[in-house]
Amino acid sequence: MNTLYGYGISILFFIAGVSIPTAGYDQAVVSLQSAPAASVRAVETADDQAVLVKRFGLTELPDLPPVRNDHSGRRAKVPSDKSKRCPNLEPVFEAYGLYPVQTWSYIAWRESGCNRKAQNATWDKNGNMTYALNSDGSYDTGLLQINSSWRSVTAKVCGEDAVQNKMQGLKNIDCNLRVARYIMEHSQGGLANWRM
Repeated sequence: MNTLYGYGISILFFIAGVSIPTAGYDQAVVSLQSAPAASVRAVETADDQAVLVKRFGLTELPDLPPVRNDHSGRRAKVPSDKSKRCPNLEPVFEAYGLYPVQTWSYIAWRESGCNRKAQNATWDKNGNMTYALNSDGSYDTGLLQINSSWRSVTAKVCGEDAVQNKMQGLKNIDCNLRVARYIMEHSQGGLANWRM
C-alpha cells in the first residue's frame, strides 16, 4: 500500500496513454448505481445477481456494519472529481461497511485504478520475482492493494487457499474487502495503512 505506487501507476497510465478497459462495465452496474441502498444489498432481481457474479465475483452483497474508522479531517481530502474515484464500486464499499464510501472509492482508484486484479509485481515461469514496485520486495494485490505482509491475516480471513499462487485470493473482491475490514478493525494504523 505504497503511496508512491498509486501515484506511479497513475502517472504511468497517463504517460503511456493506457486506459483501463471498461466496455460494458457502466451498463452492467447501472442497476446498482441507480438503486436505493436497501435494494442494492438485497439483490432482488436475477439481473442484479448476474451483474454481481460477472463483475464482482459475488453471489450477493453482504450487509456488514461499518468498520472502525479513523478518517479525521486531518487526512488528505478526497477529491470531488469522480474520475479520481471508483463510483461504480461505491455500493460495494457501502455493503462491506467501508465508510466513508468516497474515501475507499478514492483509495481503490489511487491504489489499483479500480482494477480488482491489479498486482504490482511479476514472476517468471519458475516463480522467481522479476519485478516488484515496493523496494522491500513485498507486493500489493487486488482492488485495495493489500500488501503481502498481511499473508497470515489473508489466510485467516479468506482461507489458506487465498495465499496460494502469490496471494491470488486477494484478487477476489470479497476477500480483498474483508481483509481491508480486518486491517481497519485490528491494526493500530487503521486507514494509515493506505497512507491517505
